[in-house]
Amino acid sequence: MARKKVRKERPFRSALDGPFPDSLPECGVGTDKQIDVHDTKLLDVATSSSGVYFPELVRLTKKLNGVFAREGPALLRKKQREQKDKTIELTIALTRGGLYLTYARPVRR
Repeated sequence: MARKKVRKERPFRSALDGPFPDSLPECGVGTDKQIDVHDTKLLDVATSSSGVYFPELVRLTKKLNGVFAREGPALLRKKQREQKDKTIELTIALTRGGLYLTYARPVRR
């Protein structure tokens, strides 16, 4: 059985906190958190042994993942072309008390 990928939390800085307010958010720096999005899977699907399994929520999760799988990669490629930067990624950001799906530019220190 394949091992489940563990989502990594990394530091995150929104564009408002960065040096240029109109730039993309950055992951790898800052005080807020961001969670990696793996491939085209937005949310993990609960199993009956996970302790958080509810059939109706599993169905909703699969629908959300389906929409994200269809539309997410195209939106990411479009943003990468606009910015002329192939390093831009889709991420989930926990910032300013909210949870957001956003683009971010990785920063290597």
